[in-house]
Order: sequence, then structure tokens, then C-alpha cells
Amino acid sequence: MTPLDLLQNDRRAAAEARDPWASLCVLATVDANGGPQARILILRDVESRLALFVNSTSPKCAELAYQRRVGVLTYFATRSVQYRLGANLSNVDPAIVRTNWNLRPAIPKAMDWLYSTRAAQSSVVSSRDALVAWHAAVAAEIGTHPEAPDTAVGFYLDIDSIERLELANDRVHDRRRYTRAGGDWREEVLVP
Repeated sequence: MTPLDLLQNDRRAAAEARDPWASLCVLATVDANGGPQARILILRDVESRLALFVNSTSPKCAELAYQRRVGVLTYFATRSVQYRLGANLSNVDPAIVRTNWNLRPAIPKAMDWLYSTRAAQSSVVSSRDALVAWHAAVAAEIGTHPEAPDTAVGFYLDIDSIERLELANDRVHDRRRYTRAGGDWREEVLVP
């Protein structure tokens, strides 16, 4: 079993246990000024690979263009397991992004269109009421079956390092690092 299989098994078990983090991750990037940035995103399974979907108007997309190397953290409380992933990014084909975008709930779909037609993600808006009004107007404009905007993009995580920390109260924590070299994974046991 590869460490990617182990990650997927833990994700699946966390989802079955209704762990709220089963499909979430923290994406860590570096901005153009060298400052650390972190945010929670949905970690998606796309064509047997892990991927992130974002809107290209977001500052995080500029960070990803600046530095294609990222850190990703997941924690499954129901499993008492943390993963720290090191990955390079590669682009998801726009046709695949569009297909997966259609699976999104209505509010995020309208928000993607809002970013494209009203204000980029992370822009300053005059008030919460103004934002809600923009959202309502965009939702009415796009209807119930909109197409994905051109600003919807996706990135595969080409994972080459994995640290898995299994927390335990009845024994010493188990921490392992897996590093990919070519097609093979090297495993090291680490002091937790």
C-alpha cells in the first residue's frame, strides 16, 4: 500500500464517520512579498488524483502562479490522524473543471460569477448587505443551470512528500515521512 492509498483510506474512513474535515484541507502558500498564507479549501478527488478548484480572481491564484510548490494539511479528528503534504501543482484541464464545477452548490456557483462580473474575490465591499444584494442579482442573472465562468480553474496536487502523524493516548504517537523518488516511495519513521 502506498502512502497515497493510506491517505485515501483515512479520508474515506473519516467521511464514513462524518468527520467535518474529511473533504477539507489547509492550503499553505507564499505570497509575492514572501509572507505565509493559509486558507481552508475543499480537497477533491478528480480522475484518481487530488485537486483543488479556485477562482482565478482570488489572491491565492496569483500566489499559485508565483510559486507552484505548496503545502497542504489535513486533520481527521475521527481518526486522530494528521497529514502534511508537499506538492507541486499542475493544471486541471478546463473541460474537467467545467464538469466538476457543475457539481457545486448554487451559492458558490453564484459567487464564482460574482467574482467575474462584480468584484474579484477578496475585494472590499461597502457592506454585508451590498454583498448579499450582489449575490442575489448574480444568482438571478445566471439562473439555475449556469455554465462555469472562465475564471474557474483547478490544480492537481502532484504529491511528492507525505508526513502522517497518528495521535494516540495509549501509546507513543506514530509519525512517518514518505518521500517519492521516481515511482517509488521511501518511508522514514520520525520522532513525533
